Amino acid sequence: MTVVDSPYVLSLTGSLTTPRAEAIHSEVLAALNGHSRVTVDCSSAIEMDVAFIQILVAANRFASQCGKAIALASPPAGLFAETLRRCGFPAPKRPTAALAEVLSQPSA
Repeated sequence: MTVVDSPYVLSLTGSLTTPRAEAIHSEVLAALNGHSRVTVDCSSAIEMDVAFIQILVAANRFASQCGKAIALASPPAGLFAETLRRCGFPAPKRPTAALAEVLSQPSA
């Protein structure tokens, strides 16, 4: 498989919840397999749950192990920030779009 070095924006829309977890996982994995840098844009999501956050955690780990990069299109806000909070992640102490930084912050 050819890996493209230019940044790739993966737009995830609609319901990012457990019933769609397998499809979302496949989309994220395909993006990471085909590109060395992936930016996830979930600003058009209408709902999210812990399954989506788990996919992001796994994708971040996978990207790290493969020497690739995954980031957020924008810092968590609104629905995404609330879902992170409900899943036990604290609000970022400063604006960031780095997925690893958002997911690695210790709880207060």
